[in-house]
Amino acid sequence: MNEDISPQGPIQPVVPGGPVYEEETNYARIYQIGLVVLGLILLVVVIFTIVFYKKANRTTAYIDDKVATAKTETQTADDAICEQEKTDDRENPWMEYVARNTYGSFKFVVPRGWAKYEHFDVNANEPLRMFFSPDTVRYNSDARDDHAALEVIIGKRMYSGELQELKNRLRTDLGKKESTLKISGFDSSMFIYYNKDLKKKIAVILVPFRDRTMFIKTADYDKYTKYYEKFYKSFVITP
Repeated sequence: MNEDISPQGPIQPVVPGGPVYEEETNYARIYQIGLVVLGLILLVVVIFTIVFYKKANRTTAYIDDKVATAKTETQTADDAICEQEKTDDRENPWMEYVARNTYGSFKFVVPRGWAKYEHFDVNANEPLRMFFSPDTVRYNSDARDDHAALEVIIGKRMYSGELQELKNRLRTDLGKKESTLKISGFDSSMFIYYNKDLKKKIAVILVPFRDRTMFIKTADYDKYTKYYEKFYKSFVITP
């Protein structure tokens, strides 16, 4: 008995684990996912960068605005102070000056707005010197001939000795003027004479000040007469 046997094609080999192209497909998907994730990260970075720069610009503008406002307020305050000082100068051109209490307290008035300088050296023959001038006051510690429009000096020597020395020094000065007056109740002596070195008329008042002498001076009597008179008449000295 003959059986009809149909021809069969070649048998394909079976590869375990499925088709070979499946692994390549998985790598492609991972690559795609990675690109998506990287794109998202880049997008987030770009967004944060934009937000940061916007905030930075706003912060800079805010700071600049605050600085400009502070400058304006400061300038306004300075202008107000200047105007007030000008008003004070017009209404009351003099101000009270209280000296240090080292040698006993005393006070007087000086023109408001004048430059002031105080030099103190306890070992010097003139331990305390105070200078007042409408211009800048410069003090040279190596010099003994500093002068100012108005000046107060406290010397170490007693009044009688200083008075006699000045009289001896001015003995040949025929143009000098000598007078007595009271300064804050103290009998004092005033001299007006011509200084050849300065080529100016000097005025000085010697006041008995405890066991010392106080000198109230001007280096230019002709120029500062009205200031000098108000200056020395304002002295208040405690006994």
